[in-house]
Amino acid sequence: MNRKGYYITAILLSLSASAISQSKPETAHKKGKIIWAEEFNYTGLPDPAKWGYEEGFVRNNEKQHYAAARLENSYVKGGNLVIESRKEQYKNANYTSASINTLGKQSFAGDIRIEVRAKIPSGKGIWPAIWMMGDNVNQVGWPKCGEFDIMEFVGHTPDVVHANIHWFDTPSGKKVSKGGQTKRTDLHNNFHLYGLERKGDSISIFIDDEHYFTLKADTGAYKDSFSSPLYLLINTAIGGEWGGEIDDSIFPQKYYVDYVRVYKL
Repeated sequence: MNRKGYYITAILLSLSASAISQSKPETAHKKGKIIWAEEFNYTGLPDPAKWGYEEGFVRNNEKQHYAAARLENSYVKGGNLVIESRKEQYKNANYTSASINTLGKQSFAGDIRIEVRAKIPSGKGIWPAIWMMGDNVNQVGWPKCGEFDIMEFVGHTPDVVHANIHWFDTPSGKKVSKGGQTKRTDLHNNFHLYGLERKGDSISIFIDDEHYFTLKADTGAYKDSFSSPLYLLINTAIGGEWGGEIDDSIFPQKYYVDYVRVYKL
């Protein structure tokens, strides 16, 4: 999520900036065998065997308190996960939301395709995301662990979705970020398919099978970085360094996720 401050997870991407190139949108690759899925065909809190939570104030000077296992903020109903962001006094915050993840429960290694079918919230100050980081985050820290932002939306730029990748460049000793964006006029009224494919020396991010952002590295020293295990996060932030000014009249906002599917390529 374009993190500048404290992060809790990630994947080691010791990629050289000179070894990376961007490509134009391309046709989606053939799907492989499903190795993990969450269809949300139940009711209540997200399945604790699959999902954990971030809690409190976590990063980016965001204004929400992430609540753990609180039905007001994260629940499954009608075949969807719902992350509900609210304007309310809760603990020491004026806003609440949820951030769920698979850290310590499920990570994904090797060549994979991940799909998340979702309908995202809207309004100034809203910042929903679907993203992945390496499960070695607590050992190496961010940005050495790396970060793949499959989908980010910020309310002050309507109709635009963003893809970003962040990593630590060993030769320069600095964080490096690359990203892309694409437009849709119905992001908040309809479900869209957001996803990432990692195959060999390439990482590609797509919406509705349009691959609009790709990074490629050589197959030498950097290949291992592309095959490190990743875990998934789904959240809605409020305000903060990228979310910006908040319009209190928009709340509550609901973020719907129909399913998550992971394929082995």
